[in-house]
Amino acid sequence: SKGGGLSSMLGGLGGLASMAGISLPGGGSAEQNLAVLKSRAFLWRFIQDNKLMPILFADRLDASGKHWKESDPEKQPTLWDGYRLFTKSIMEAEADKKSGLVTVSVEWTDPALAARWANDLVARLNTFLRDQAIARSRANLKYLRRELERTSVADMRKTLFELIASEQKKAMLANTQKQFAFRILDPATPPDKKSKPKRALIVLLSALVAGFLSVIFVFIREGIERRRAEEQATETDAQGGAA
Repeated sequence: SKGGGLSSMLGGLGGLASMAGISLPGGGSAEQNLAVLKSRAFLWRFIQDNKLMPILFADRLDASGKHWKESDPEKQPTLWDGYRLFTKSIMEAEADKKSGLVTVSVEWTDPALAARWANDLVARLNTFLRDQAIARSRANLKYLRRELERTSVADMRKTLFELIASEQKKAMLANTQKQFAFRILDPATPPDKKSKPKRALIVLLSALVAGFLSVIFVFIREGIERRRAEEQATETDAQGGAA
């Protein structure tokens, strides 16, 4: 839940898995990190690496489950479609500015997949941000050392030494911390409570609709039979008059 733990729901047709974590100072602001998580490039790679397109759009596969129903490539689902579906209907990520708590939630028909995706998304985000931080530190160190070789001014060299020490510390932290940007407090697990759509509600609504249609059918059938009886009576009267 938003208060500090996992909040998740599971139903016969849907499951929600949430992962709660704290944003760490070394990995940038929570808002910046979540912007990366929601970015097109990051989610495209996630969808491609996990081969999610056939899963996300299973209803658009043929009977074999290996090919799209549409033979025209322009009518087949694209990564853009997958990205829009993922950001609008599957994944939610929010940060509580007061507590620093970040919650990543994934809702899908398969609760085990929902939990796996939520965990994998955060793990990938940590790895991605850590690799970026290491690359930045290496580039900064290269630049600072080059500047150190070029100057003989004492104050400048002192400042450069301090900056180099700071960058080395950042690089060391990035290399040693697997949970670089987010420290996971509560990993996602397959949820254990019903989620939408509510099966009981669907059954109730289905029963009401079926009953309503049955009533309509009875009225239509009675109307048709009454009309036929009237036509037969008219024909009988006509034949009797002709005789």
